[in-house]
Amino acid sequence: MILLTFDMVDTYQKLLMHDINQLYPLPEKSYVKVFEKLKLKRLKRGKTLKHPGETDRASRYLCEGFIGSYKFNGDQHSLFMVFKPKDIVFDERSFRSGVPSDTLIKCITDVVFYEFSRDSEQELLDENPDFVKVAHKISLRINERSSHVFELSKKKLDAGYREFVRMFPGLEPEITNEDLGAFFRVSRRTVERFKHDLKNFDL
Repeated sequence: MILLTFDMVDTYQKLLMHDINQLYPLPEKSYVKVFEKLKLKRLKRGKTLKHPGETDRASRYLCEGFIGSYKFNGDQHSLFMVFKPKDIVFDERSFRSGVPSDTLIKCITDVVFYEFSRDSEQELLDENPDFVKVAHKISLRINERSSHVFELSKKKLDAGYREFVRMFPGLEPEITNEDLGAFFRVSRRTVERFKHDLKNFDL
């Protein structure tokens, strides 16, 4: 794990506070308890956050970079969900139920995120009714975001590619053709041909 400077920590705290206040304004003093329970982490591309067969015991507020969630499709794990900054990253069913799952969660790029354990979340919800309201707002946003990404993944590559690039700015140079193909349910070779044709067309 890479060390974070004081300025970085300050920047990410302000990002989180501003984002939450857009959903449900909280007094600044409320964030003291929040940050006491959060762990700020900076990890390199390819790092696994949850292995298949494990229970996801933490949620993650993504500050920087992109993370992927991969489902087992019979012979390998394939990308089906992409998380971008301000998203909550977790295997929600496993996190809520405490039951292990086959889902793999790993960093597509270098990332920075706040990690929040299930126990810490429950403690905050028990301590302050305002946090229950915040959690509800966040849950609604999670569902909305997941729905948008899922609808995009159902499109064909040629119809959805440019929207994908707009939805996840900065990801296109980083994501592998294999992951991009899995997201749009096509082969890696199909992605390679598509990009080659797109490059020639743009020229």
